[in-house]
Amino acid sequence: MSGLRMTGAAHTTLERALLEGAATERCAIGYAHHDSASATWVLETAESLPDDSYDRRDRVAATLKSHVLIEVANHARASGMSPIFFHTHPDAVGAPHFSAIDDRGEAEIRDYLERRAPAAAPLAVVMGPQGARARRLGYGEPVDLWTVGADVRLLGNDHGAASDEARNDRQIRALGREGQQLISRLKILVVGAGGTGSASLQQLAYLGASDVTVIDPDRVEESNLNRLIGAAPADIGLPKVAVARRMVEGINPTARVEAIVGDIVDQEFAERIGGFDFVFLCTDSHASRAIVCQAAYQFLVPVVDMGVSITVADGAVTHITGRVQMLAPGLPCLTCTGALDSEQVRREMLTPEQRAADPYVVGGRVPQPAVVSVNSSMASLAVTMFLGAVTAVPVRARYQRYDGLQGVVRLMAARSRTGCIACSGDGALAKGGNWPLPARPKGRRHG
Repeated sequence: MSGLRMTGAAHTTLERALLEGAATERCAIGYAHHDSASATWVLETAESLPDDSYDRRDRVAATLKSHVLIEVANHARASGMSPIFFHTHPDAVGAPHFSAIDDRGEAEIRDYLERRAPAAAPLAVVMGPQGARARRLGYGEPVDLWTVGADVRLLGNDHGAASDEARNDRQIRALGREGQQLISRLKILVVGAGGTGSASLQQLAYLGASDVTVIDPDRVEESNLNRLIGAAPADIGLPKVAVARRMVEGINPTARVEAIVGDIVDQEFAERIGGFDFVFLCTDSHASRAIVCQAAYQFLVPVVDMGVSITVADGAVTHITGRVQMLAPGLPCLTCTGALDSEQVRREMLTPEQRAADPYVVGGRVPQPAVVSVNSSMASLAVTMFLGAVTAVPVRARYQRYDGLQGVVRLMAARSRTGCIACSGDGALAKGGNWPLPARPKGRRHG
């Protein structure tokens, strides 16, 4: 999701402030955390400007007073953030386009900021009643503009090259051409290549996902063969991600697949999460889920988390349960829904030496029951939830629980906790790289 990301709530607030009842152009100033490696901007704040901020304002142009630009440059230089200049074209039909007047005005602002705040990477955004576009301020280079929440939307710019319409014809009839194109251009990360991860990857490949990264530290064992989609007895000893890559490429030969043998809790991998467009969280590790959960809100990268549990007592199955939950701004995080065990997170982040010395860690992990059909059911719910978030298909569920014994999927309701460290504005929300991600530092690998 390279480009400018903002929460859906921030976008709605700006639309109301700048466009409702507008008789003239209006402006707002925002500040974003910029990462040059992934070419992303995470918008943290934005406010519309008061009426006395303008030298001139009418239906086709708005010129800001010099003191506004001085304040913007000073704040950008002091904070290390990149200013985002929003303005409106109130009469635009469809997604608005930048005008020649915009070109001239941006060139002057660009020259000023390059002198006063040279480290900043400012953007310009034009908003209209039916869309918006973004670009590098003063350079004309288009930048994707995303809103992230329960729905993920790409505003204004093209959704990508046409996908294989013959192959995907039946999907296009359901998802729409734009939805299919968006799926093919999204940069997707799958964390965990085991039971739910391999099932999710298989479905994503059939859907036409063309840029997929999968990370998992483990190798195929004989006990995995009952549920690891795409694996065969000859694969025992291979990295799970190698099997996953082979499967995806076999289904979609044009897909780009990066297979990483590693643990997402390690800093070198965790710090890459912000460069992805969508994440599928398919592990049973509380530490990995805690880190990816926070990253979802910190970098505005939507995540679908899934989990499965089969309980056996006295040789009989007593419960088959599953959970699928989307993590995105405006939705509660795993901490808020009680899905994380903080003590388990602590234990899983220990090195082998620390674990051996910790009096609270007793014994090793006991293998849990696992069945391919239950894993696949949760993966299907997760992928369908993803489709509801990124396409026009009206799938509204963002938090579901599954009772396998009763054959029931329930839509769950939950609220975010005030002041939550992960999903609130008092915590990591939209803080980008300016907020610590609790990953395992380099040199402290889990063994």
